[in-house]
Amino acid sequence: MTRSALTADVAVVGGGIIGLATAERLSAQGLAVAVIDTAGIAGGATGASGGLVRAFDLSASRRRSAAAGLDLYLRQGHQGTWPAIRRQGSLSLVARGDLPQAAAAVADLGTAGHKAEILTAHDLATRFPALDVPDDLVAVHEPNAGWLPVGPVAHAMARDAGPRLRLIPARATHLLTSGSRATGVHTTAGPVHARAVLLAAGTGSTSLAASVGVHLPLRTRAVGYCLFRVGEPAGLTTLPTVVDATTGAWLRPWGSDSLVLAGVSSQETDVPETVRPGVSAQEEERVRAVVRHRYPQLATAPLTGGVTAYDAMAPTGNGEVTVRTELDGLVTATGWNGGGFKRAPAIGELAAARLQEVAAR
Repeated sequence: MTRSALTADVAVVGGGIIGLATAERLSAQGLAVAVIDTAGIAGGATGASGGLVRAFDLSASRRRSAAAGLDLYLRQGHQGTWPAIRRQGSLSLVARGDLPQAAAAVADLGTAGHKAEILTAHDLATRFPALDVPDDLVAVHEPNAGWLPVGPVAHAMARDAGPRLRLIPARATHLLTSGSRATGVHTTAGPVHARAVLLAAGTGSTSLAASVGVHLPLRTRAVGYCLFRVGEPAGLTTLPTVVDATTGAWLRPWGSDSLVLAGVSSQETDVPETVRPGVSAQEEERVRAVVRHRYPQLATAPLTGGVTAYDAMAPTGNGEVTVRTELDGLVTATGWNGGGFKRAPAIGELAAARLQEVAAR
């Protein structure tokens, strides 16, 4: 059976949060977009994200994009249709030696209109007695930050894009070219012809880029999240999200009165690109051994669930939106190392602008 070809202005490979944020912005500019992903909307690594959103980062460039992302999440998207942030606040823990940088970042955020303050360990003990933070750490507190349900946000982005977005539930096999220009994507459902192509499929982008001679080194990294039921849940109503830059630990309320979601960044790489419910006993103990030092109740809280997943790690540790000089019409947006969700609105806007430029050439 001959499959008919689809034509769009831009083909986006990857139905995760970066691809969808880009597609929504392209659609808002009147462009027809085909989003190609065999797992559908947020069916891969994005769907396993913890959904933490905040503006603070010690890196100025990451802080700008995170702050822009938080702004849009607080406005519930460009059309006001996205889920509202669970504004339980955010605590970013850093070493006391980073206090000058953190204070400068707080001042920068204040200038941009974001509320943030420095809290000492003593301040934290008073405001958030369920936490245990040593004196050699300080925290940046953002009262208007928090977390979001990732799946509903991704679907809201797709709805905002409207009829100009077409989801292709198929696997992209290779890029289509004519001379030195990308002209689309071949999929298991047939070809998609386009004036520009975005690769935003995590590590899946590597083989697609290689199909046209573009080197895009990415590795999978293990991600595991644990869901604990705490025995004294009263404090969860005021517990903020917590990100500890010194240990890689993070946690947040699950959304009920007794559950806490927690994880610790992993150094295990080259893991399968799969997302499945549950975590191993070894992963549970690895996470518990770290997070219990910040939230002592998690030392003995029973595990009630979790997820084993992956993300895409770039060699530099930073994601990039890149207009590829090797092939006209090709843009890549990969390697966010698990930090893409909070920055997705800003990344999507940047990627959309670059795609419009290359599509017009």
